[in-house]
Amino acid sequence: MKILPVFFLLVLLVSACSSGDVKEKINQAGDVAGQTVGEFASGISSGVERAFEVKMELSAPLQAAGISLGKVSLNDSSGHDNILTVYMIFNTDFNGMITAKAFDKKGAEMGRVKVPVDKKKEEAGFVEFRFDPRTNIDTDSKIILE
Repeated sequence: MKILPVFFLLVLLVSACSSGDVKEKINQAGDVAGQTVGEFASGISSGVERAFEVKMELSAPLQAAGISLGKVSLNDSSGHDNILTVYMIFNTDFNGMITAKAFDKKGAEMGRVKVPVDKKKEEAGFVEFRFDPRTNIDTDSKIILE
């Protein structure tokens, strides 16, 4: 993986040295190579980020209660992605239980967690749902918050 950028840089340097001011051409080639590697790394990063997005649904009653969602992330314990962290925005006061249900790609329920939440209007924050360690939330899983 490291060989490809180095090879690309060498090719650019050799082609730059064939004419004109060598130092200027080397600087230009290095700048182009740096931009290309940066864009490549950025593309990989965003592709990986998209690949790990979890399908989330917020139930109609929670939407009616003035709750909306922000960033969602998965963390692991014991090698399984079973800790769901959801940034929740509360547009009205909320004091109650929120249930997170995890479903596999075939729609079979594979985990359920209830968490008490007490937030005031205009508050927001992360809410953590710790599923059983045997629950492994994959990229093709779906989470419903009720």
